[in-house]
Amino acid sequence: MCPVPDDPGLIPAFWTIQEHRTAYADEDGIEMFFDLVNMSNIRPIKALEDMLLTEKINLQYYGINSRVVRPLCEALTRNVFVNTVNLTGNWLSEDACYHLNDLLLRNNIVHTLLLAGCKIGPGGAAKFYDGISETTTLKTLDLSDCNIRSEGFDPIARAMCNNESIETLLLNNNNLDETCADGLQKLISCSSTLQRLGLSWNSLYPADLWRKLLKGFEENETLIDLDLSWNALGKECVPHLRRLLLRSPPLKKLNLNGNRFYDEDVVFLARGLSRNERLEELYMGNNPMKGEGTLALIKALTPDRAPNSPLRLLDLTNVWAQKNIIPELEKIRNNKPWLDIRLGGILSNYKLKGPDVQAILLKRANYEAMKPKRKRRRRNFGHFVLSLSDESVSKGRFVQLIKRFRLKLSPTLVDALVGAFSGLKRTVDQGLLKSIYLKHYPDTKPPPIKPPKKKKDKGKDKKEKGTKTKEQQ
Repeated sequence: MCPVPDDPGLIPAFWTIQEHRTAYADEDGIEMFFDLVNMSNIRPIKALEDMLLTEKINLQYYGINSRVVRPLCEALTRNVFVNTVNLTGNWLSEDACYHLNDLLLRNNIVHTLLLAGCKIGPGGAAKFYDGISETTTLKTLDLSDCNIRSEGFDPIARAMCNNESIETLLLNNNNLDETCADGLQKLISCSSTLQRLGLSWNSLYPADLWRKLLKGFEENETLIDLDLSWNALGKECVPHLRRLLLRSPPLKKLNLNGNRFYDEDVVFLARGLSRNERLEELYMGNNPMKGEGTLALIKALTPDRAPNSPLRLLDLTNVWAQKNIIPELEKIRNNKPWLDIRLGGILSNYKLKGPDVQAILLKRANYEAMKPKRKRRRRNFGHFVLSLSDESVSKGRFVQLIKRFRLKLSPTLVDALVGAFSGLKRTVDQGLLKSIYLKHYPDTKPPPIKPPKKKKDKGKDKKEKGTKTKEQQ
């Protein structure tokens, strides 16, 4: 009597409430990425179609929309190829950081995440707490120039205490100051895997901060590379730095470029450096130290003062030394040839080299000897030089030799020759004169030997004349 009516469309209506998920069979996430981008009305990144099949996503300075990070992270959760994600120079929102954090929780392949210059701020840095704490594959995390400040640094430091995989953490140029002292101490002392820490271009110079840093270094056993360049470090932290060098932590590379170390500070640090037995690379360039500090630093590395130092590189870019440093550099070059010292330069390291006076005088002597207009008065000065002995003679004797050879030399030139080739007790060194002349004129040869003239017989000539007269008659 009452037939059952057909479905009026309730079942399809209920299905529209739940989001329909497509089943993807691929292992690269390319199809998923482009589907999610089209659903969100976001401009797709065509280059990702090839990148998702390689080991690296490189969108450095690409100017991406923060909304594209969600579909990218969703695609990477399925991807089995990509292990490096480079988003350097793209300003990312806190929502983008949330999805990147989710990627660290769900992906077990990505080991490098580069977010330098993404300006995520303290809020974005806080979103990474869970991802950093629980990831087991991430090795390198770059958060340089992200303006995280002390508010964003604290969750990063707490998360690093739980992390057991990150080996490189870069926090350069993030406006970190003395308010981060406790967090830095916790990060350095708690981390059991951290090997490289970048803290350049911050303001980590107060003495109170360095007291806590020193405690953290004493408890750390893995950190081998520390970058503290351009932090305005100066007199306040010098005692703590010296104590750090004396205690020989596992540090192998220490970067102190671009700080405020003057001569007296470097002299104090040099005492600790000479006793350090682990540091292999030290960067001290672009500091306002001068000759005294540079000399103390080089002396501290000589074999006598630092026989057990393994240091292989001392970088002193834009640091200039005085000439008194040359003997110390020679010692190191002869006894520690493996130590590379890169100085900006050495002041006044030159020798004035004027004209060769002896060569000029010899050239003038050649000219004056051949100057007379009459050919029979001309003499070869080289023949005169070859006629000299190797002994030293007085000035008077030398003048007599010139006159005997009939050389027409001016008195001023003779005096100049005597002064230029003088020996002991104001004598003329004939051997020196001869050797230098032959050096400048090696083709000089002695004069040819003339054959002796035959003597004519006067009686015979008269007889010949008389005979000719009779024949003529």
